[in-house]
Amino acid sequence: MLSGLTSQREIDGTKMKLSKGVILLFLSIIFKVAVAGSSTMVYFIELEIEKSVYSNVADILGKNAQINVKNATVTEITSTTDCKLNETHKNCSCMPGNTWSDDICKNHACCKDGPCSFRPEETAVCLSDKRVSINGNTTMSEYDCSILCVKEKKGSNEYETLNQIIRDKLVKHYSTFKYFDSLIINGYSYGSVVVDYTVQILGPVSINELNRTSITLNGTRLVTTGLISIEVPEDQPIDIGSAANITCAPPEALGDVKWFLTDDKNKTTQITKGQEAKFAKDGTGTKDIVALSGISESWKGKFTCVYTQGTIEHKASRELDIALLPEIQARSTPQFPDCKTTSTPVIPCKIECNIPFSKENYTVTWDPGLSDFKVTVIQGEVISYTAVKNIYCKENNNETMDVSCNFTNNRSKFKISRKATVQLPIIKQLSQTCEPNEGWPITKSNYNASKNCINSAVGLRTRECKNGTWQNEISSCVNKDLHVIEKDVQELNKGIGFIKDSAKDIFERIKDSTTIKTFNSFANINASISILDVMNYVSQEQKNKWNDTVIPDFVNSISNVLNDTNAWKNPANLDTDLSVKYLNTVEKMVNNSNLSSNASHNYKNVELKLCNDNCGSFNTSVITGNGVIVVGFQNLHEILPKPELNDINAIPETTILSITTVNNTNGTKRVEMAFDYSKTRLPNHEMYCVFWNVSANKWSREGCTWGGATNEELCTCDHNSAFTILMSKDKVTLPYMEELTYVGLGISILSLVLCLIIEILVWDAVVKSDISNFRHVAVFNIALCLLFAHCGFLASAEPEKTPAQWCSILTVVKHFFFLAVFFWMLCLSFVILHQIIFVFDHLRKRVFWGLSITLGYVCPILCVAITFITFSNGEAGHYYSETTCWLVYKGTLKGSIYAFILPVGTIVFINLFTLAVVIMKIATPTVSEAKARDEKEVAKSMIKTIVFLSPVLGITWIFGFFIMNLDLTQKPWAQVVNYTFTVLNSLQGFFILLTNCVGEKKVRDALVKRFKGSKQSAHSKSESSSKATSSIIRK
Repeated sequence: MLSGLTSQREIDGTKMKLSKGVILLFLSIIFKVAVAGSSTMVYFIELEIEKSVYSNVADILGKNAQINVKNATVTEITSTTDCKLNETHKNCSCMPGNTWSDDICKNHACCKDGPCSFRPEETAVCLSDKRVSINGNTTMSEYDCSILCVKEKKGSNEYETLNQIIRDKLVKHYSTFKYFDSLIINGYSYGSVVVDYTVQILGPVSINELNRTSITLNGTRLVTTGLISIEVPEDQPIDIGSAANITCAPPEALGDVKWFLTDDKNKTTQITKGQEAKFAKDGTGTKDIVALSGISESWKGKFTCVYTQGTIEHKASRELDIALLPEIQARSTPQFPDCKTTSTPVIPCKIECNIPFSKENYTVTWDPGLSDFKVTVIQGEVISYTAVKNIYCKENNNETMDVSCNFTNNRSKFKISRKATVQLPIIKQLSQTCEPNEGWPITKSNYNASKNCINSAVGLRTRECKNGTWQNEISSCVNKDLHVIEKDVQELNKGIGFIKDSAKDIFERIKDSTTIKTFNSFANINASISILDVMNYVSQEQKNKWNDTVIPDFVNSISNVLNDTNAWKNPANLDTDLSVKYLNTVEKMVNNSNLSSNASHNYKNVELKLCNDNCGSFNTSVITGNGVIVVGFQNLHEILPKPELNDINAIPETTILSITTVNNTNGTKRVEMAFDYSKTRLPNHEMYCVFWNVSANKWSREGCTWGGATNEELCTCDHNSAFTILMSKDKVTLPYMEELTYVGLGISILSLVLCLIIEILVWDAVVKSDISNFRHVAVFNIALCLLFAHCGFLASAEPEKTPAQWCSILTVVKHFFFLAVFFWMLCLSFVILHQIIFVFDHLRKRVFWGLSITLGYVCPILCVAITFITFSNGEAGHYYSETTCWLVYKGTLKGSIYAFILPVGTIVFINLFTLAVVIMKIATPTVSEAKARDEKEVAKSMIKTIVFLSPVLGITWIFGFFIMNLDLTQKPWAQVVNYTFTVLNSLQGFFILLTNCVGEKKVRDALVKRFKGSKQSAHSKSESSSKATSSIIRK
């Protein structure tokens, strides 16, 4: 039997020994020969026998389990292939436990164990379905790579000698396998000498055998095929959108499995858990399954499962075929058949349905039926199907007509199909239209015209004709490179590939795509954010963290998309709500990061820093006791939704900080932020520290506090989020302040009028000396000027309704008369001081009048005139404000307001000094009065002095200087001081009436006499200067 082995044939790429007889029936048998040592070889014998003796031969072979020959033993004689021969061909099938070889599967499409037809001269060979192929590479440092690794030396005697030595050495190890068949050396590579070879084992191999060989041959890595069985759906192709399971069954527990997919471009990608792929075990827990659902075209290819044990990989692969359906782009030319202006009764409309180039077998049908259509391949990328639909203007009464192209996959078991419909709105005689405009065709009202994208972008441009008027163009065009990235990320989302392997490349491509000139559009920005959002979702599903290698490109990308905030407006409704998705996506990606470098990533619109103590971003600073990641956005505030806070009119106008805790060592998320923007805060304007509440999708103040006017840059929050600071557009207002002011002014005006009348009526009766004359002259002029000043104030109570010219005049009037009031108060103060200091030297009347007229009227006139001229000749915005009809404040010592504040402040402090001198005079009596005076009387006199002199000396205006230094946000002190100032000064006229008219006994007596008509003699006597002072105080 062995002597008949006379020829060799290639089976599965391996040379196998064949012996051929001349009988009628073919029977292939396989047997094992044990030769010297423990080596084995597998031989094939092809027997041709008569049909009549088939059963006898089979019995003989079955009974001879072992045949001893010279130096060998033949065992396990097994029948593998059964063939029946006729004159023209032979019909063969595999015996149980065997399948057709890979070569026959490839060349004859017979891939399992079913019947197959061959020519008589062809060899039909079935092999064990448990056969194993081993691809190995072994490092052999003892050999010279300068011979084996050099391509030019292949075939030389040296090469062949070494090659045979190495092969024999390898065969010595692998021929111990029970079903060893052959070993072929594929080549050598550098790294000492690395031998790449293939071993064919035509039967089962144990895991232990492989492990022993791997250990015995040092530096060996093995990849087995056939040890693992793999199952795919039998009835292929399967339909797109269906479900399928791919199952791998190892002979024993081999640990975790890895799955790979090789597509039609020979690209191999590892399969992960995704939207369309899930991993599972069978009921016994011994088989591993990839469960696919909603299958897309991405899954068409070769599935491979891989089990790894040490340096050995066990693989199994099978193809999955899918009946695909195309993406269809349908359009018509013209888009709107015009029966209104055309003179022809028939309008031919070309209907074009385009699909990506594909080798799938589609049947295309049209609805309504259009039999005459053309098929064109465009640049090898697109297949175009074109048909013509005639519109008969006179016969057609429909407003629109629909035409559909339907693609049916003939390979599909259920004949699945997909269609696209083109709507043809027909322009009739009474139809309203939009005329052609900037390349847009004539369009029927309340329909959309469409155009292709430019610059190879993907999508469509549409424009609505609404009630005969063109609306804005809406573009869904996405740059081609960005569209490709979008598809790649969707593949990851399906479960094809690991995000950690492709993240660096994808982020770099996103960065590059955001830098091109055509990027700044709503569609591109939306696509970029969607890509980042899906990437982060996939990363979280795969339990992957973003590391330092991808952060620079990530920050650069999210900075680039903020270059043009106008591009963020949704063309459909002009809102910028996409910014919310942008902020949420960035925060989620930062939360999913694992940064180790403290390097700052600073770009035009975004800065990202890992801080362990204090750091800053875009004129802001952050103070925290934890490690945080700070992301600063320079102009994001322009596009985020405006705050909707109760009773607050404020919008973000500065940097937005996103803060994420990464190393919470003290158990708190408290963070302090300083915003330089707060330095621009206007007086009496509240600042609000807010954060973006993701759950409520709006700005919120909860958990955040402002540092107040004394620390206006500070925001403190007890949580992490995106923060900013807002300045109220409205000043802090005090309730009822205007009402109090106007009521007080009304009372003061009436009081001042009454005071002036009383002064006139009782003048002759009470003015009997120079001292009383001086005092009453001063009080009269104070009351008169204050009356005009208050009237001017009321006249300008509504500046927005006051003409600009009158606003200017009223500002001058108020400026002059208020100054006059204080200068007359200064005159009265000088009179009192003179009488106290120069006791025996009375002030002459001429001196008084000269001094009082100069101070009371000349000085105010000069102040007003100089101020008016200095500030652009009284120009609005310089001398006066049109919003207040009063002097302008532009900052510390800036603005015309200081032409009022400085003289008034000086006078008030001089008058305060005068009041202090008078009180000291009262508190320090003369020697003759010291024993007679009671302490209570002294205290009463002091209080009476303050009450009577404060209104006419303007002492209450000192609260105004507190108001200047107290911001209304400083509660409650600012409120107390403001209300006090308002009440005291709006009622100043009333207090003057009470203290200097009604409160003076001589005036009261004179009034009584005046109205009663009684006459009493008035006695005058000389008084010392000290008594005169006491008289002033009493009054």
